[in-house]
Amino acid sequence: ADLGMSDNIFSVINKSDIDVRSEFYKRIVLSGGSTMYPGLPSRLEKDIKALYLKNVLRGDKSRLKKFAIKIEDPPRRKHMVFLGGAVLADIMKGNPNSWLSREDYLEKGIDYLLKEKK
Repeated sequence: ADLGMSDNIFSVINKSDIDVRSEFYKRIVLSGGSTMYPGLPSRLEKDIKALYLKNVLRGDKSRLKKFAIKIEDPPRRKHMVFLGGAVLADIMKGNPNSWLSREDYLEKGIDYLLKEKK
């Protein structure tokens, strides 16, 4: 079964080292156009708190007061993915190991790219 966004965020955080989980819960950042739905940040917070209460605290609501969660939803997040890619490309433009020429691609194909550029 496919998991929802809240389930995926909760799962990823809880697969991380136990020492950093609380910091991850405090630094959830939304980006991309599909995060622009009204009410999404508050819904994610509500859902993740419910998952934490059920799966980590085993229903003990008294301990939920110590659980800190912050969902950041920057207003320009619709274009953050593109901007991040543009910044990365700009940083990498001077590094010849980051690029494959058209000639090499046509001569050696995608398999060369996948093997050589890891």
